Amino acid sequence: MSMPFDDLVNASDSPAGRPLRVVRVLTRPNLGGPTRQAIALWHAHRDLGVETLLVTGVVGAEEVELSPGDRGVPTAAADGSSAGWLQLPDMRRGIDLLGDRRARRALRGIIRQFQPDVVHTHTSKAGLIGRKAALAERVPVTAHTYHGHVLRDYFGKLPSIVLAMIERRLARDTSLLFAISPSCADELAACRVAARERFEVIAPAVAVSAPMDRRLAREQLGIDVNQWRVCAVGRLVPIKRLADFVMAIARVGELHGDVIGDGPDRDVLKRLCTQQANGRVTIRGAEPDIARMLPAYDAVVLPSIREGCPLVAIEAFAAGVPVVGYDVPGVRDALSHYGSGILVPEADGPGGLARALQALQSDAESQSRLIAGAREAVLVCSPQTVAARLLSAYRLAIASGEGLCRRQS
Repeated sequence: MSMPFDDLVNASDSPAGRPLRVVRVLTRPNLGGPTRQAIALWHAHRDLGVETLLVTGVVGAEEVELSPGDRGVPTAAADGSSAGWLQLPDMRRGIDLLGDRRARRALRGIIRQFQPDVVHTHTSKAGLIGRKAALAERVPVTAHTYHGHVLRDYFGKLPSIVLAMIERRLARDTSLLFAISPSCADELAACRVAARERFEVIAPAVAVSAPMDRRLAREQLGIDVNQWRVCAVGRLVPIKRLADFVMAIARVGELHGDVIGDGPDRDVLKRLCTQQANGRVTIRGAEPDIARMLPAYDAVVLPSIREGCPLVAIEAFAAGVPVVGYDVPGVRDALSHYGSGILVPEADGPGGLARALQALQSDAESQSRLIAGAREAVLVCSPQTVAARLLSAYRLAIASGEGLCRRQS
């Protein structure tokens, strides 16, 4: 017999008679969606009586760090005996077989010390190291969240096949599989990672702060108070397709835009801005506090090839800023499933984005309608809502013995 949802959420004790314990594993704490979600969930689960040990690797030299310690997560004991944040120096992005083995051994020791009821992993490398360590230590429940996937559009055919095989093998022994959008779950099923019914769609946990006053935000960013200006936010990498954003601005003479982020494509984008946009697009670099400053802009543009679910869309909804993006996986979910925005056919390219922005600029009624239609997404994606749903799933899996049963099958 299953327990009512409210009872599951409120009953945070583990079967051992102590608060439920979760080890949450993240490849590295870079300035990105998974890190922000992991931090938000740490705080929301603490409020529900759950003890979380957040284990991360380290960021690369070219990346911007988003330190959980700077966002209120205390430093955990080095041996993993207390809740908080703990870093594994050997866990990092990229291929490093020896480093990965050392990280897995260290994580196994942490799991033995912390004795979690659940090990929940995020991102590919953490999913591999974390789930293997949890299985070896016979943790009751293993969970993995797909914030997107790299099985399409990132690598060539052969690497994608190998990665899909690894994900399938891991999924067979994972108690709970989560995806942050319906499109993400559909694509993972299409890649045969697991059957579609095994994926539970749970919205991303987005902690939104009170947005700045528009005039103050514009003053801090140096934007003229009367200028119509839009932005694109994201890591400067090919998958984000920020060149399309620059080209869209270039097509509309009176339009200005900012690219907010950093990454390996920075120099290429700078040259494109100079050659095509006549100084009307600025590459501003990474801005950790951009969510609060979004009211400075008249629209947020999402030109990505694909997303899991873009957190900046939810932050724009909270800031009362309309969102325009291509009709692609993840962006489609944010702008039609969770909230409301303008979807442009991908085949229309930068010209389609430009036309959508021009239409939005001249239609105050559409702007107001989009803002009103997006408000519910902020509630659906609140860390409190997401944490409660995850806790319910954890406890159901623990009560049913799903984790150990799946491992033995």
